This record gives sequence, C-alpha cells and structure tokens, in this order.
Amino acid sequence: MGAAPDPKLAAMISGAGGNPLLIVELVQGLREEGSVEISHERARLLDERIPRRVRDLAQHWLDSLSDKARQLVQVAAAVGGSFMVVEVASMLRETTASMLPALNETIASGLLICPGEQTVFQHELVRRSIADALPAAVRQALRQDVSALRRQHCLQVPMPPEFLVTGGHPAGTPVPGSTDAPAPLPAPASLPASSEEPGIVHRLLPALLMARSTRTEPLPLGLADELRASLTAVLQAHYADVELTGTADAPLAERADRITRNTVSLFADGVQRATTRARAILATHQGRDDEADAVTATVVMSNLEWAVGNLAEGLRWGQRAVRCLGPATPPMWSPYVRLALATKLSDIGRFEEAEGLISTARTEAEALGQPHTATPSIARAMLLLQSSRLQEAQDSARAGLEVAAKTGGGWVVPVGQAVLILVALRRGDLASAADYAWRCRAAVGADSTVFPSIHFDWGECLVATAQLGARRTAELLTTTYAHLLTSPQLFVEEAAAAAWFVRLALAADDMPLASTVVTAAERFAAANPGRPTLAVAALHARGLLERDSEALRQAAREHVSPCAGALAEEDLGILLSAQEEKNGALGAAALRSALQRFVQIGSQGDIERIRAFMEEHGTPVTSAPRQGRPATAGWEALTETERSIAHLVSDGLTNRQVARRVSLSPHTVNYHLRAIFRKLGIGSRVEVARHITHSA
Repeated sequence: MGAAPDPKLAAMISGAGGNPLLIVELVQGLREEGSVEISHERARLLDERIPRRVRDLAQHWLDSLSDKARQLVQVAAAVGGSFMVVEVASMLRETTASMLPALNETIASGLLICPGEQTVFQHELVRRSIADALPAAVRQALRQDVSALRRQHCLQVPMPPEFLVTGGHPAGTPVPGSTDAPAPLPAPASLPASSEEPGIVHRLLPALLMARSTRTEPLPLGLADELRASLTAVLQAHYADVELTGTADAPLAERADRITRNTVSLFADGVQRATTRARAILATHQGRDDEADAVTATVVMSNLEWAVGNLAEGLRWGQRAVRCLGPATPPMWSPYVRLALATKLSDIGRFEEAEGLISTARTEAEALGQPHTATPSIARAMLLLQSSRLQEAQDSARAGLEVAAKTGGGWVVPVGQAVLILVALRRGDLASAADYAWRCRAAVGADSTVFPSIHFDWGECLVATAQLGARRTAELLTTTYAHLLTSPQLFVEEAAAAAWFVRLALAADDMPLASTVVTAAERFAAANPGRPTLAVAALHARGLLERDSEALRQAAREHVSPCAGALAEEDLGILLSAQEEKNGALGAAALRSALQRFVQIGSQGDIERIRAFMEEHGTPVTSAPRQGRPATAGWEALTETERSIAHLVSDGLTNRQVARRVSLSPHTVNYHLRAIFRKLGIGSRVEVARHITHSA
C-alpha cells in the first residue's frame, strides 16, 4: 500500500499471526470495502469489521473439516482466545478421549495449536470470523456454559467439608466483610490425594510475584472470581494448620477472606493503582509481615520500583520480602518470592547471589510438585543468558518450557521463548529466532495470566533488525518499539541495549535517535548511583556516539556481561580501524580480542559479523583462533538444529511431524531442510537418509 499502518491497523494485521495469505486477503479486503484510508504515507483503519475476503477464507478452512472437528472449532471460537479441551468436550457431551481425533484434525489443519495446557487459535482473525458467523444468542449461550463449567471446576479442590470456599458459612451466603452476594455454590467435590493446588492459583500467583510490570487492564471478571475462590481454599487449608500452632490472630474464615481480597486486588491495571493498593495493605497489616497478602504486597512494591528504574528501592523491598517469609506464609509463595529477588540480582550482575536464591527456590518448588518447577528453570535460563553461557541458557529454557507444556504454566512460556530468541540470535540462527518470536507472541496472546514484559518486544525488535536492516528498524523505533528507547527495565536487564540502539541509529544516520538513547541511559545511571553496570552501559553508549576510544576501552574492560564487553571491544576495534594511519594496528588487535571473546562465549553470529568486517577491510585474523567457524559444505556445515532435522527426516517423518519434535513451525523446518539440501549438495529427502546411512 506504500504506507505505514496506524496502531489499529497494525493490531488488526497482527491477528493474522504472520500468515501471508491472511495478511494479503485482509489488506485487499479492507481496501475493497473502503475500510482503510491512506494519507501522508500513513494507512488509517476506518472500520474494524473483518472484511468479506477473510470471512470467506475462514469459512473455506472450516468447511474442509469433518463434522465433529468443525463443531469443536465453532464452540471454541465462541468461547474465546483460549480454552481447555475438557471444557469443550463437556459442552459437546463428549469425553476428552473421544474428542482427540477431532482435536488432532484441527491441529493438523493449522487452525489450532497447543502451546501449553490451553488450546488456542493460530490466527485470531480466523477465530473472530468463525465466532462472528454464529448467531449472537448462540455465542452468548456458549460463553455462559463455559463460565459455569469454569466456576464449577475451580471449586473442585481437596478441602475438608468444614473449610468450604464460603468461609464456613452456609453455601450462598455473603462472606463477612464482602459486598458481594454470591449465588448458591455447589459443595466441593473430592479430588485424588495426589492433586496439586487449584490450577488457577499456581498459574496466576507466580505470574504476579514474578512480574516486572503491572497488567495494563484488570483481570477478566470470571478469572478474578476463579482466583478468589481457589485462593481462599488454599489459604483456609494453610491457616487452619497455622491456627493449630497458636499463631493465628483472627477467625479463620475472616482471615482467609481478607487476605484473598487483598491479594487479588494487587492484580491492578496500572502502576499507580497497584502501588496504592500494595501500600494500603502494608500500612494496615498490624505486624504480621509473613502473611500471604503482606508478602505479596512487598514483592509487588519491589517489582514496581524496579520497573520504573528505582533499583535501590526495588532491591530493598525484594530483600524485605524474602526476610518476611515465615510460618504464616503458604509454602507455594516461598520459591517465587526468592526468584523475584534472584532475577533482579542477576540483572545487575550479582550472579552468584542470584544462583544461590534460585537453587533454594528450586528445592522448595520440587517439594511443591512438578507444576512449580518450570519457573526456576526459566529464571536460571535468563541468568545464564545474562552471564553469556548460551548453551546452558538454551538447555535450561527448554527444560522449563517442557515442564510448562505438561503442567500448564502458560504465564512463563513467553519468557522462556524470549530466552531462546536471544540465544538463537547470538548464534546467528535467524530462522529459529524468528520462529521463537512468533511463538512468543502467540503465547502472550493465548494466556490471560501473562504480564507485560520488555523481553518480548526486545526479542522481536532484534529479529526485525536482522530481517529489515538498520534504516527500516530505526523507523520502527519511532512507532512500534518507541517505548524501548527509554525503558529503565530494558537498560538494566540488557547491558548492551543502549549501545545497540546507538549503533543502529548511527548506521541509519539518525543522530537525534542516538542522542535520545544516550541521554536516557545517562539519566538512568545518574538516578541509580552505585550501580556500576548502568554507569558502564551509559559510558559505552556515549563512547559510540562521540567516537571516544577511551570510553569504549573502559566499557570493554568493565562490563560485567561477557557479551556486552565483547561488543564494546568490537566497537573500539571498528572505531580505531577507521583511523587506519594512526590506529590501524590497534584496531586490528581490538577486533581480534573481541573475536576471541565471542569464540569463548560460542556466539557464532557475532563471530561471523566480525570476521566479515575484518575480511572486508583486509585485516588478518590469524592471531585469533579459528575454531567455531563453520564449513561451507558437507555434514560439518550443518547447524545442530539442521542435524536434528536431517536425522528425523531420514527416519521418514513429515515436516509437520518433525516440527513437533523440534518445537519449530513446519515453515521453519522447510527452511532448514532447504539449507540441508544446499549444504549437502542433494535434492531430496531420500538422499538425506542415504547420506546419513553412508556416514554412519
């Protein structure tokens, strides 16, 4: 269209999930129906209705399914963005087992995906089109049915009869202190003795405690109701035990109800409201700092201060929260309180302290059961990434994602995917990084327990740069990713982020953009004295902007992050190499040193970038080790991912089957397969199998 989309149009296009056919049909349909206006190279959405072209395409895909699969998709589309198979099966009066063939059919068709315990639509535009085709009354009835099912499900917790979620009062009567008048509730049904706490609690509470920000909108009403009921049940069980030891200071029902309402209130929409609620809870708590709501409010204060760049206060509140853990704190709180502090310590380079907290949290999580073990693995993956231990970071992220997929820890999935994006980029594997970025965004949209995180946008921005180049990405930094440029959260979590933005801006000849970033980094460092990681990051950015070799040399020496230090030395080498007559030899030495650092890290993408620069400028690299440089052809030229795919293809698996095994999309598997053909000098899957057989 020769124009940049406005935010509403960009959001609508994102509902296509990156599917080229859907995007083309959407844009053409909007133009045909006069729903988009182009002015001053800007495309503005005038009508948010889905165009006929897209609705026809969705209907075509729906018609290709069997009757049962079609019915599954229609019910699921009406229910919303995500659902559990057991819910739809119950609504269709089927068992989960009897629905599996239909579910497999919809997944094979590409309509649905299962990133965790929830099943979601691959393309939100398709879901909306299918839902809109149903009569409004039918949609409303289906949504009421699933809401009733979810309310019933959240009450099915293993509780003694005397500790019902109504706080010991007859079912259907208001809880003391409540302004609600709930409808009559069924008594809880018994679950097997091996059951964990209610799923909604172990999904939402960890998300709140580990959040680096607040939600941008309140919890959906149904989700908040589920959380209240389940959390009350957990607290009543715990405080019944505490009361037996003589430490309780209020009647059980009133105490559990108060703490539940306080805790749920912290899922606020916006920093100011969340801060106000947290301070109010702490101010009125009357000395029991180890009670669940006080501990939660303390962690929330730590997270909020950290998110806006008040690092000293963020650490103070986080350390206080860990000290507050005590007999009145339910066991499932403890690992997440420790992990919330550990991630902050990792951000500022205090890796050993962070490792110790993660180790303790892992032990506590293992005692709670498998649903809780995903988060320590993901938190450690982030620490390993920040300390430039790429292979360990990848392994830890994958381990955490595997547990999350089995147990439904949907909120942590995007964080693990973000780690994999950054590892893939460091290794120069753009195809995998782009695929992980797509999966990350899909996971963010699929689970209502996901809190905003700068990791998601940062990973996408890096992928966009690799795909589009510096100039086009610089334009995106004034629109889509503008919030990244002055983000305290990003600057503290990514040691080289400010310098990366400056490097990008200079490559795009955008001096105002470079100056904006340097100013923001320096203000952030000045606001947090005593944090050397921030000071050296600002120094690195300023050195790039002003071509100050001493500043870059100091940054290369003082960066805590090995990757950031290597990048600073690379920047120093490039600067000195430009002064060929005076400092050419010094520039070559700095580039070789940076290359050596990246070889030690295993950062193949950075290695190849420096080699390309040195070869282009005739700089010898002989003094730098050559290990890690890939061959251009043959089996040795294949990446680890390509070798895995080659072996699976040789076993006769289809691209879709391979994709499920290696956690990539079929499209990306096909991309890798073409690379395998090229590097091995072959042209068919049969020849892949023959090559592997002969090699063996």
